[in-house]
Amino acid sequence: MGNKTVLQKVFQFKYSMMYPTIFILLLVIVAPLVYSLYLSLHKYILQFGIGKWVYLKNYVSAFGDREFLISMKNTFILTFSVVTLEFLIALGTALLLNRDDLKGKTFYTIILMIPVMMPPIAVGLIWRLLLQPDLGIVNYILGLFGAKSYGWYGDPKLAMLTVIVVDVWHETSLILILILAGLTSLDKTPYEAARVDGASSFQTFFYITLPMLAPVLMIAILIRMIAAIKTYDLIYILTRGGPGFRTETMSFFVYKKAFRELSMGDASSQSFILLIIILIFSIVLLKVMNRQET
Repeated sequence: MGNKTVLQKVFQFKYSMMYPTIFILLLVIVAPLVYSLYLSLHKYILQFGIGKWVYLKNYVSAFGDREFLISMKNTFILTFSVVTLEFLIALGTALLLNRDDLKGKTFYTIILMIPVMMPPIAVGLIWRLLLQPDLGIVNYILGLFGAKSYGWYGDPKLAMLTVIVVDVWHETSLILILILAGLTSLDKTPYEAARVDGASSFQTFFYITLPMLAPVLMIAILIRMIAAIKTYDLIYILTRGGPGFRTETMSFFVYKKAFRELSMGDASSQSFILLIIILIFSIVLLKVMNRQET
């Protein structure tokens, strides 16, 4: 009986140590989320304070806003493009780095990790200078070969492509780290059996590596997809959403609504729409992962 009482006290103490963490999470995450939901149901212009209840009117008006719909389309284009390119490049590079006969593997890995160590603001500023139409090194090099100069982030046809290229340069390393870690942790026994059976490299990759690596690949895609949907830093530094609305993402549109137009009610509702989109994509990917595991 005494031992049972001691165990109960130990468990009570362990759980009580979680209370500060739970309180901080509620304070930092749940409280702002609930307050933001409250604002999204009101007409709220910052300089005039919180107005009357409008219920779902802010959400309905968001889908009637042409600029918001354009920003949604741009977000989907950017997300699909960067996640696809980064995944393919990272997978191919990780397979090369995972080769047993590769010399200098550590050196190559460190070099490839440099972009992801840099903050997005610094990346945006560096590339803005490199791609500057008149003084940038990229146009200078193109000029040496007789090519014309391009307004990379000011040309309506090139602006989104420029953002995609910069994002791929910056974020591919993150997926590379995850995939490379997954590859190095795979069980070697199936590979030895496949080698004995005379399986080709193509068969080994598609019938052994991909199925075993699938959970890691899905997690990498999920992490990158969530970050890509929320892209704001590069847009702000490189293009400010321009030219026109060509590179304006949902995150940048929400920023404009909140801090330029001071329409906090609209911005809050649009933030929740963005959150719902992220949740939908996340749930779909998680269900795909669960099906693969079963």
